[in-house]
Order: sequence, then C-alpha cells, then structure tokens
Amino acid sequence: MNLRDMEETEGFYRTLCSLETLRSGAKGFFHDFSESARQAAGEQWLTKVFGRLINDEQRIRTIFTDTKVAGTVLETLNRTEVLYRGKDATASRARRLEGFQAAAAGERRKALLLFSQAVLRAPLPGKCKNIDKGFSLTLAFLARAEIFLALNEHTLALEDLSFAEETDLTLPDALRVELARLKEACEKSRANEKSLVPLPERRAAGSENKRLSGGENPQLPSASALLKIEETETAGKRAIAADCIDPGDRLVVEPPYAATLLPEFFGTHCHHCFDRFKAPVGCPDCSSVAFCNRKCRDTAVASYHKYECKILALLIGSGMSVLSMLALRMATQCQVDKCLKISNALNPCKALKNEDQSLCQSKLSKSAKRRSRKKKLQESRREQDQNEKVEEDEIDMKVYDLVSHEKRRTAADFFERSLMAAFLLKCLQRVGFFESPTRDDEIPNEEEIAIGGLLLRHLQLLQFNAHEVFETRFGAEHRFRGSRPNYIGVAIYPTVARFNHDCYPAVTRYFIGRSIVIRATRSLQPGDVVAENYGPIFTKRSLEERRKTLTGRYWFYCECKACRENWPRFEALTNDHVRLRCPTEGCSKFHRKPRDPNKPIECPSCRRKVELRDPVERVRECEESYARGFAAMEEEKPEKALEIFFEALKRFHSVAVPPHKDTHLAEIAASACMADEGNVYRIESL
Repeated sequence: MNLRDMEETEGFYRTLCSLETLRSGAKGFFHDFSESARQAAGEQWLTKVFGRLINDEQRIRTIFTDTKVAGTVLETLNRTEVLYRGKDATASRARRLEGFQAAAAGERRKALLLFSQAVLRAPLPGKCKNIDKGFSLTLAFLARAEIFLALNEHTLALEDLSFAEETDLTLPDALRVELARLKEACEKSRANEKSLVPLPERRAAGSENKRLSGGENPQLPSASALLKIEETETAGKRAIAADCIDPGDRLVVEPPYAATLLPEFFGTHCHHCFDRFKAPVGCPDCSSVAFCNRKCRDTAVASYHKYECKILALLIGSGMSVLSMLALRMATQCQVDKCLKISNALNPCKALKNEDQSLCQSKLSKSAKRRSRKKKLQESRREQDQNEKVEEDEIDMKVYDLVSHEKRRTAADFFERSLMAAFLLKCLQRVGFFESPTRDDEIPNEEEIAIGGLLLRHLQLLQFNAHEVFETRFGAEHRFRGSRPNYIGVAIYPTVARFNHDCYPAVTRYFIGRSIVIRATRSLQPGDVVAENYGPIFTKRSLEERRKTLTGRYWFYCECKACRENWPRFEALTNDHVRLRCPTEGCSKFHRKPRDPNKPIECPSCRRKVELRDPVERVRECEESYARGFAAMEEEKPEKALEIFFEALKRFHSVAVPPHKDTHLAEIAASACMADEGNVYRIESL
C-alpha cells in the first residue's frame, strides 16, 4: 500500500470513528435524515458555503435558513413529536398479581422484581380511577413492603410504606389498616436489623475512598496536591507530578460535570446516581426510567428529567449515540438562563456593537485589525466583569476549555454534528425548555440559535473527552477470576479529561457511583507525566493497531515510550526485557540484564565501572513478592494483595524500568484490586 492509499484509509477510518461518536450505526431515522440532507446540500455547497462558516451559531442558523438544505431539514425536524413510555395501571395491576403468585410459591426475589415493575408502571393515585379505584401505586408499594418485610429488609419496607402515604387522597379503610399493620411489624423488627445499604453506596459514603493523597489541590478541582497541569506546544495541557507519587496514591476523586446512563441499564440502575437499586421508584409521568430513592428522583425531576422525560423513547429510537444524549444532558441540567450565560462567555463577540461584530468574526490578516479586535474585546470583557461579575461566578466553564479540534474538522463533520444539534434543539422546543418557542414555520430566534450553537459545541468536545462509566462484575465463582468491567454510562470529568494518553499508563481508574477515582499504579518523580489510557494497551494490542485506533478515535499519533520503542505484547514479553538503572547517582543510563551479575561493566554514560548484582537481586525479590500478591488475590484478599503489590512495585521502579512481564501483570492485578473498592456487582439468582 502506497502513502496516498494509507492516508485515504486513515481518513476513511477517522471519519467512521467520528460518525460513531454521533450516531449508532444505521439504526433509527437519523442515519437516513443526515444522508438525505447531505445529498440535498451537495459537496460543492458543503465546501464553498458551509465550510466557510466560522462559528457554531452560524452553522445552526444556516441549517434552518439556507434554501439549499432548510427544506429537507425542516421536513424531518418538524415531524418531531413527544414520544415516551407512559404509565399503565392495567400493566401495573398485572405485574402485582403475578408478584402475589410468585410470593405464594416461595419465590420472593421474583416477587420483588414483579412488585417493582408494578411500582414503576403505576400512575399517581387518582389518575386512573377505573382500575384499583385509582390506588395502583399505593397497592404496589404495600405489596413490595410486605416482601421486604419477609426478607428482613425493614428499612426498605418502611421507605415503601412512606411512599404509600404520599397521596392527597384519603386512603380506603382497608388500605389504612394494611398500612398500619405493616408499619407496626417493621418497627418491631428494626432494633435487630443489620445494615442493608448496598455495597457501592456504603463505600461511597466512606471517607477513605474520597481522601486524596497529599491533600487537596487548591488550583485543580477534585485533584491531589501531588498533581499540577502544564501546557506544552506539542502535547497541549497535561497532568504531571508536582511531588513524588507512590503506587496506590489517590490522585483524583471527581464527580461528573454531566453523566447519562446507557438505555440498556434503565431497568437496573438509578437514572441519576447510577447505583443499582433494590427498591426502585419511578418518575411521576413516564415508565422509562427509575431512581434508587426519593432524593435522586426529586433532583432529576426538578432539573433535566422534566425535559427529557417526554422524549426518551424518541431519543433512543433516533439512532443517536450516547454521547449525543450526553450533549443534550449538558444543556437540560443547566436550564435556559445558565445555558445562555455559558454561550455568552464562549462568544465574547456578542457583547460588541453591531458595527464591530464583522471585525471580530472576520479572518484577520493584518496586525492593526488584530490589535483593534483585541482592544474591543478587552473593553467588552471589562464591562461584563463590572456589570455581571456575580452572574459569571455562577457558571462553571472548565469543561469548555477542553480540546474539541475545531480547526481540524471537515465541513462534512460539522454538517453532521449541526444536524444532530438542530434535532436536539427541536426536541427542546417540543418539551417546553423555552418559555416561548418559535413555531415550525418560523426561523429559530436568537435565544434558540445560541442554545443550538452550545449543543454543537458539546458534540465536539465530548468526542475526545468523555469517559465510559463502569462497574466491576465479579466472576461467577471467584471475586477476580472471570471478573470484567460492565459499562453502564458515559460522563464528562473536566479535571480527568486533562490527563494525556499513554499505552503504558501510570494510573488506573474506577468509579464510585458516578464519581471517577484515579489512582497511581507505579512510582512517579516530580515532572513525570501522569498519563492514563484511552483504550489500547501495549500488552494486548500491536503498535500498528494502537496507533490506528488512537489516530481514528482521538486524532493523534501516539509517541509514548511503549510506541517509540515498540514494546512487545504479552505473548512475546518476558522478564528478561527489563532494564536496570545505573547505580551511579545522577546517571540516567539503563542497562540490560547481564548474563553474569557478579561481573562489573562499564557504563557508557557515566564512564564508571558498575556492579548490577544488587539491582538484579532486588528485581528477583520483587518477582517473588508479586507471586505472594497473586496468591492473596486467589484467596480473595484484595487488601492484603494491594499491600504487597504497592511495596513491590515501588521497589521495582526504584531500580529498574519496564518492560518487565511480571511487573505489568502485577500492575494490572493491583488495578483490579483497587477497582474492587468501587462499583461492584455479582449476579444473584431469583
């Protein structure tokens, strides 16, 4: 394959990867919608007209106004309708009756699942009086409370009974008697009740899992003082060590700026906090999602879910990617006013007078124009600082400083993302996000265009900065053997997103609820890059595969040490690949493992005779320690294993450098043990 063919192949792969961050294959209407819009536009219009637009709001406005594409676009977007899974008293009653049958047969776990389904499908009391006299939800809570009581989970039973009392209607005498009976039974048993808080939630509440090594960083939110951010010409902003870092150090514990659950987990995990639930409670209006408790439900319904509720089925059926859903969430959680403040902060030219906007937005080639624009912007910003300082302090702009590669995007890429942003904007118009949305036969107003431009910005930055949220699913017979990550959602973390990639990462990540935890897996010295991994790891993927994936997905050519030196994968890696640090103080030379450790060698760097017997022996001791750590894991003792691994890894990196097979296996094992402190799950039979 010649160079031109290689470049065309890489370009096609990058385009494919980019589309996958926007839409999921050919499923849903969006695929056909974007194809028809692109055909209507034509390649010449895309290049000559759309490709010359210089900001996101111009792109959104053009989608709705340019005669070349507006007709095709509006023909589809104006058909956007509210679409969601509503409540169904009949379905709720059927699940409740099935639950009673399962309970009578002694299948309590199955009965619990059925009663939970009854809770989620039931309308609010009084909404459907021809079924269960309007008390389907109350009856479902009472039935589930009785099962919790039988399972000796009295706290959950009392919670359901409190939900059963949440009604403005007078309960019939029979229900009031049943409610009092169950409450009395629960209160009698509470004294002997053991803690029933789910494991992930219990860990999240522990201060140990939130404590940052080295204390909190005053400049870097949610990060340790052991870190700092530097900016380079070639690698951009990246995290580096501000002080010595040891294996196991907790470097970041960060809640997400925004997060969204994958639709396939709507029935098992809290839509808001991502915890697995035992006693789900539903949205008052839809049956699409569930929450683990009253607090999560009320928080979601008061912000983003009151808009997303009525279109969830439409969003899922559209064929959009989960990143597109997250782009919408970043807007719905902020409401209109806050979104407009963010838009104004991102577009300072808006504050200039009309006659100066063309100067601000044009391509400037002369220094006089650059100085004029700079002066105008400085004056505008000073005025904004004086008049709106309090308001600006209320918005968090850190996430908008993340890389979006705007200058490297093609016109076709912008067009696809603009179409998705336009669809999301139309959805917001339909669900009451705007106080006075424009009609379908009207051009969106400036407020709506600003929100559309913000959505387009989200679709760009999420492509390179979002993280998959996972829980660890234990093996069926062993805590670690057969365990694997179970991806349940995606989120954006402004601090962690600043970490650069390395095919031999210095840290591992896991999650407590929705919060991400970053911990060191090896020793680092001040100034060392603290890198995480974006997917391909050198031990499992070849150099060519890694670079192809990273170039296509993240638009950079990896030059990490493992790539530059082309380290071998596990099948070809041995402990003999290790390199030993020169024992001479101040010398940075690394030496291959000698055939005879007792024979001195001359270091070509420091020009001294050095003996490698001691570092060879210390590496051998590390290998023995790793074996003890693996044995502790086999005994399902992660705390003991971590203690051994951390000490051995610290000793190894003080005398040697990778690649070294046992060290990499130990780092991977230590990562698994640390993830055991986060979200974990084991399948339970009914």
